[in-house]
Amino acid sequence: MLTMALATLMSIVMFDAKVSLSGDDCDYILAADAFWHHFAFPGHHGSLYPIVLSPFVGLFGYRLVLLKFLSVLFTVGAFGFLYKAFERRIPSAVLIPSMLLAAICSYIFFYAGYTYSEPLFMLLQSIYFYFFSRYFWVEGGTPSYTLRKDWKKYLTLGALTLAMGLTREIGFCVIGVVILYFAIKGRWKDLLYTVGAALLMLAAFYLVKAILWPNVAAGHNFANLMAKDYYNPNAGMEDTAGLLSRFWDNSRVYLSAFLCQMMGVMPETPSNRFDMSATRTLIIYGLYFAALVVILVRRDAPLLFAGLYAGVLNFASFVVLQIIWAQDRLITIYYPLILLFLLGALYYAFSSARLRRFFIVYPMVLLILLGGTLNITRNRVGRTLPVLQQNLLLGDPLYGFTPDWQNFIKASQWVATNAEKDAVIVSRKPSMSKVYTGRDFAGLPASLTVPADTLNYLKGDTSLVAVVADGSKGVMSGEVLRYIITPLSKFMIGDKPSPAACVYTFPRANLAEALREMEQMGVPYTLDLDQTIAQCQTADVRIYDPDMMLRQLKEQHVTYLLLAQLRIDPTRNTGQYINNIHRYAWFISTKYPDSFEIIKTFGTSEPCEILRLIR
Repeated sequence: MLTMALATLMSIVMFDAKVSLSGDDCDYILAADAFWHHFAFPGHHGSLYPIVLSPFVGLFGYRLVLLKFLSVLFTVGAFGFLYKAFERRIPSAVLIPSMLLAAICSYIFFYAGYTYSEPLFMLLQSIYFYFFSRYFWVEGGTPSYTLRKDWKKYLTLGALTLAMGLTREIGFCVIGVVILYFAIKGRWKDLLYTVGAALLMLAAFYLVKAILWPNVAAGHNFANLMAKDYYNPNAGMEDTAGLLSRFWDNSRVYLSAFLCQMMGVMPETPSNRFDMSATRTLIIYGLYFAALVVILVRRDAPLLFAGLYAGVLNFASFVVLQIIWAQDRLITIYYPLILLFLLGALYYAFSSARLRRFFIVYPMVLLILLGGTLNITRNRVGRTLPVLQQNLLLGDPLYGFTPDWQNFIKASQWVATNAEKDAVIVSRKPSMSKVYTGRDFAGLPASLTVPADTLNYLKGDTSLVAVVADGSKGVMSGEVLRYIITPLSKFMIGDKPSPAACVYTFPRANLAEALREMEQMGVPYTLDLDQTIAQCQTADVRIYDPDMMLRQLKEQHVTYLLLAQLRIDPTRNTGQYINNIHRYAWFISTKYPDSFEIIKTFGTSEPCEILRLIR
């Protein structure tokens, strides 16, 4: 009861009434809305969470506080089931301190205030442990289960495995945990029946999905996960050395940075800065394997299962996760189990006859963890409560956002109200714009680049002459501008480096005048199109076609674009911002200067401009 009371209190004081900057929580809400109203299967993220969320979105709309309250219930419920799973099965001197330390960990309850899938996953994970504890952590021998009488037990485990995997794909790895656990225990029938039940439930799900949603993929593409760059599979697949490097890099981030901060043995750092240490990483791995030996010697089935679970799922995560996805929430979901496992091993080690005289080490470790955890929690709660007060009590739902996000949301709200009903509005975060306005927004169309060979088509019209000129000293607009080249590596025009190049075509009759104008302005140029094409084929460049980009906007019936200056570094204003939409509009307006007009601007610092396409 104390654990759940603390979990409830922490959920309240860490509650965040806003959406996250990543937009993932908004994506879940919109996926739930699409499932409820259009029966569209949520295939990109974990599928089960939007389905669970869908009736609440369908009945109450985008009421963030209500939807977030479900996450609170899931999180508190997870603590309740996990406590019941281990109650009277491990020493109270391990269970109670572990659960209390987890119940005051601000990192867990930060996500209890968001519509992420983590709270539901933690609940399902705890239910799995609770069910497993009732029937498979048997003291004093092996249970004599038969498939004929006890098939419901195995199917229930299979259903829970499916639910965990559909909430977060890593949940399917619990099958590997079960295989290891039953193999160590020599319970081969349980292993066979449990794995068989999980595969049966998975097959049943894919059969139903193939019937109802035949054209929708579920989850991530595994081949992309194994690629060097998830977003660019053409970069090739990781080899063994690459996977080992990825595993080690993720280990350093998640263990030496995130886990140590959760335990309070490292000071809190900004979410985008990782205080990594190879030494701490190796120490944690050493502690894990030493703990595994201790638990195996003591034959503690519950803690063995917890240790295998935390080890297998983290190992799989460290192999498949791209390092650019590093987020503490990906290990937070295992934190209570990690505490139970490590503290349980420590308790057993210092309870042995050889080390009993040093047992004082165990409570000292608990006090160190308690002090560090309370210190970080105090700081995080101190930042959260004033924002929560402004959001809920004083009626300012945008308080706590930095100016760039405030201006972006205000612009979204204004254009949603004032734009034509059938207007298509491009937003950097369309899901966030919709959650705050109730209106559909579109994402940015692809920035249409063309291969270097495309420039060969310019040779087809002999009445025109192609000229490649430096674009850093001004650009000639109009029909003469055909392509814009932005190099990511060294790019030369003649014998001079160029940060950007423009490809023009001039009528032969006007060529001399155009070249004379370039020379007067000191603009380097070349008439050697073949040399430019060859250079583009070897250098790292992007070749943009303004006409294709404009045509893309028109084909998608885009009318408005939100030009928000959303920070690259969310913790401070460095003057650098995410400029995808700015660049898209710039390429078009460089050729056609009158393509857009600014109809409204929100904010003076880090403003958000609303552009209307008028061409």
